[in-house]
Amino acid sequence: MITRIDTVVIGAGLAGLTTTAQLVQAGQKVLLVSGGFGAILLASGCIDVLGFQPVEAKEPVTDPLGKLGAFIKEAPDHPYALVKDNVEAGIESFKRVVNGSLTYQGDAHHNWLLPSTAGAVHPTCLAPTSLANGDLSKGGQMLIVGFRQLRDFYPALISQNLNAQELGVEADSLVIDLPAPLQGEVNITPIELAHAFEKIEFRRSLVRAIKDQAKGVERVGFPAVLGLEQHAEVLADLEKQLGKTVFEISTLPPSVPGRRLFESLRTAALKAGGRIIIGSKAASGTIVDGQVTEIQIETSNRLRTIRARNYVLATGGIYGGGIQTDLEGNVWEPIFGLPVEADSNRHHWFSHKFLSEHGQPVAQYGVKVDENLNPINGSRQPLAKNLFIAGATIAGADWTRGRTGDGLALATAATIVKQISERR
Repeated sequence: MITRIDTVVIGAGLAGLTTTAQLVQAGQKVLLVSGGFGAILLASGCIDVLGFQPVEAKEPVTDPLGKLGAFIKEAPDHPYALVKDNVEAGIESFKRVVNGSLTYQGDAHHNWLLPSTAGAVHPTCLAPTSLANGDLSKGGQMLIVGFRQLRDFYPALISQNLNAQELGVEADSLVIDLPAPLQGEVNITPIELAHAFEKIEFRRSLVRAIKDQAKGVERVGFPAVLGLEQHAEVLADLEKQLGKTVFEISTLPPSVPGRRLFESLRTAALKAGGRIIIGSKAASGTIVDGQVTEIQIETSNRLRTIRARNYVLATGGIYGGGIQTDLEGNVWEPIFGLPVEADSNRHHWFSHKFLSEHGQPVAQYGVKVDENLNPINGSRQPLAKNLFIAGATIAGADWTRGRTGDGLALATAATIVKQISERR
């Protein structure tokens, strides 16, 4: 049995890792347990707070915090309504945690307008320097570079779509073969390519291949594969060799910026004295008289009991496995058996329009919480006052509504850290 723990965090996504890092840095003894690595590895690595308001708007939001009130008025069931006062605090706390190893640019009153892998405009509040360098609001001429061996990144598609939107950007494209040691390879992954970029000779060969076509542009964009552990050095070296601003464009998963962010948060938590167990799933939790008394996690040969003063459930929503369903129309939270707000008729789970501006109903199913983020019953009474629900596990937290998922993760983390610190 593990003893002497202040808080157990369940889940290794953005909400779980951020909560863990902040609690540990505040002096808590924290254990994070997770069956897997969370959705950060699939994400862009940016922090989306509010991208569109109204949600069906075609023009992106320029001031996410300034538009938050209007969004809540339109979607009063969204968890932002409970944590709106902690959105900015969550953003600033996140920056303090990661900026020792990564540099995130931006603030709560500004959205970067970044090119996506399809050439669309991605409004985002915080972005690593390498992605923020591609901000489309700066206008000017840019060259988008791709590689024949890297699937699902098409510079011609990106540049054509950017040019068609009349954004003040003139984009050209170039596709080249990769030099050794990846020359002749087929269908390499972004992670493989990121490791290759950390080799000096590899970068020199690439620069020689693109330097002539880059002469007439101000910025050069690459798929987001510019190194992992040595990312800052790779970016600086490419800018020096090319004499241009270099930026990254997010790729389809696996996400290299997502991997960098995961490692940054994990390292921050561990350096401050936190403990992280990845690969041991939380199997069950016990609630007695309004308090969680213990959880059980799976190990290789038995269940292991863990007890703490506080517990944070950050296992995600439907897509992350934190909320589960079956063919009979049942919807449930699998660890504590918390009640889930959902429709029992499966035919009501989905909108007739696949890409509905308001998202799919099933994506909004989750655990109802109060202003302290404790789970509540149908009478709005807290079920466990030492259990806190974070991020996408909360009812109504569908990230597609206005692109709000990351901001909610950070705001709920800040709210939970405040609650636990005050109780301590």
